[in-house]
Amino acid sequence: MKKFIALFVFAFIFGGCVSVDNNDISSDGQILAKEQKMGEEMIEAFRKRDLAAFIQYIPVGGRQMYGKNEFQKEQQEIAARMGEIVSYRFLTKLEMEPAHQLVWAVRFKSYSLKGEPIYREALFTIVVGEVDDSRKVFLFGFK
Repeated sequence: MKKFIALFVFAFIFGGCVSVDNNDISSDGQILAKEQKMGEEMIEAFRKRDLAAFIQYIPVGGRQMYGKNEFQKEQQEIAARMGEIVSYRFLTKLEMEPAHQLVWAVRFKSYSLKGEPIYREALFTIVVGEVDDSRKVFLFGFK
């Protein structure tokens, strides 16, 4: 019994304590949720062919480089190769500090020559960083 008490006292005195700042965890979770929402709004805007909604998170300089013509061309290429977007799911966040990449699997539907549905998936990625105290999308695209 004395051994048990001594071991307990030793563990209590010399045992390590770990403190976790819940504010940091919840803050990181809130940032990730916001960034996921940004990417999902971009996927939905692409599906709906809404350029304004698609580029809303891109910095002003990037918006000048990705205009109506580029958007329409990408729409046509994706539709011809993959079909129409029917669903998507968030996969992961990849660290690329000071920015990072978020990845979704996007499911497309098209039809065979016989009229049967065909499903395909592609990756949609965005690279997100902070500019002027707000989150912005620097790179995006289907792979």
